[in-house]
Amino acid sequence: MAQPLLFISYRRTDAQQAAFGLYVQLRARIGIKSVFMDRSGISPGDVWAERLRGVISQSTVVLALIGLDWLTSADEYGRRRLDMPDDWVRNELLAALDSGKPLIPILLDPLTQMPAEAGLPEALQPLRNYQAFTLRNDHWDPDLDELVRHLIETHKFPEAEPRIQRPDKVVRIEPLTEAELHADLKLLPGWEPVESFIPGDYPKSRHELRKVYVFRSFKSAVEFMASAVAPINQMKHHPRWENQWRSLTVYLTTWDIGDQISRLDIDMAKLFDRLYEERVKLTKPISE
Repeated sequence: MAQPLLFISYRRTDAQQAAFGLYVQLRARIGIKSVFMDRSGISPGDVWAERLRGVISQSTVVLALIGLDWLTSADEYGRRRLDMPDDWVRNELLAALDSGKPLIPILLDPLTQMPAEAGLPEALQPLRNYQAFTLRNDHWDPDLDELVRHLIETHKFPEAEPRIQRPDKVVRIEPLTEAELHADLKLLPGWEPVESFIPGDYPKSRHELRKVYVFRSFKSAVEFMASAVAPINQMKHHPRWENQWRSLTVYLTTWDIGDQISRLDIDMAKLFDRLYEERVKLTKPISE
């Protein structure tokens, strides 16, 4: 089965910033290869009509971003762009309508309703037959999540990062206050608080401590990870970690209390620092 493809139609003078933000977040949610948005315009020598038909024909769903100036945007002579036969946005939407592709109008703040039929060019009036989604500035995350859920459940788009499978909650402990965390980090060089979205549980976020350790080689990094398993299990508190070549990035959080940083994470950070120091003493100094 071919991978679903989402086409984002937008007008640069109307919704460029919102379109790019949506493009970045959708790529993170449903995969880099699942989202297409033209960010460069027509390249020299391109035959836009052919390029347009080609991408639209491959698309599973077309998003039509409609901002405050989408309907009335005009060229330097005062002519409304949507009425012009060579207008990119007009032709993108006509191609989608002609192909019968699922089309989703996206209303950007402050719009809450589709343009009136009388205000649309006759060829684009069928747009009003499609169910629109709204993206409100003060509800962007939940609105976007609703759109993503629709793409996944209705149009079979993949979820880039599936929900994390976790054990039952067993820890009862208070998260550190900001003052407590600040004081502890003074004694933990290299560790820093970070925040990221939780895969499969968007838009919820997790607060973590992060540090990057560097080793002499990929083999040394992996050997360190293996040697750390036993003492980590003894503490009954586990990290999220990522190995890239000769570096190891460690993330610490207490998910039982809502992915917040607790005293357990401070103790685990101290353990990692001690294990790393012991490991480095057993090896030669790091050299490039």
